[in-house]
Amino acid sequence: MSSLPESCRRYQALKLSLDERGVMTVTLSSHRWKNALTDQMSQELTTIWDDLLREPSVRLIILTGEGADFCAGIDLARPNCGRDEEEQPSRPVHPISRNIRRHIISLLECEKPVLAKVRGVAYGIGANLALGCDMVFADPSARFCDPHVKAGLVAGDGSVLLWPLLIGMARAKQHLMTGDPIDAETAAAMGLIARCVAKEELDEAVDAMADKLLRLPPHSVNYTKAALNVALRQMTGAAFEASLAYEMYSMGMADALEASRAFLEKRDGEFSGR
Repeated sequence: MSSLPESCRRYQALKLSLDERGVMTVTLSSHRWKNALTDQMSQELTTIWDDLLREPSVRLIILTGEGADFCAGIDLARPNCGRDEEEQPSRPVHPISRNIRRHIISLLECEKPVLAKVRGVAYGIGANLALGCDMVFADPSARFCDPHVKAGLVAGDGSVLLWPLLIGMARAKQHLMTGDPIDAETAAAMGLIARCVAKEELDEAVDAMADKLLRLPPHSVNYTKAALNVALRQMTGAAFEASLAYEMYSMGMADALEASRAFLEKRDGEFSGR
């Protein structure tokens, strides 16, 4: 392994390792359940893609999760999650909305190839971080899901940007409006991810694709990606912004608070439409 460049030594919730090929592995690492997003991890995800884009020693990036899971999304059990909106301090720009936008948009704007290696759960923002990568490789244990609706929230952290383009509007509606998960084999068959490979072959498959990309002219690969992602953002950018606004609105609804309480109390929610 190579030593980390100075620009990457400040990260803690994201574990970084750089190999001699110029492949930077970014590992989501959280003390919460299944690498659920912490405030620190969220903040680090707003800057990591720009740092890696500017770093000349990094040629390709692999995004993965520590241990048996990728990322369970935002941790509903963390302090202040699901607090009543009246208790929140007033801000001209909501920090959650700003961070989520930067999580996905900065990932899409990173011109270097980014491969996702997924085991276990990839839920909520975890799923969308994976799907925002250029190619997703997963083993059969992987599950992809955006359960916002089950938490009383609008799917606002990139799902409306990514899911319809990957699997079509009809299938995207089916999964985003129900919050139902998709196993890795089904996800690969429908085009949500690139490949589902056996557990013992996952590392090898990702490394093989990394080597293949690294043997190609860097500018042709990088700017082909950039052009594709410009088109992606132009097609769905307005919907992404609208979904974020609707998500912030839904956070203040009584149903969102009830959904959070029901999750923590391990019971069915009682929803009123308020």
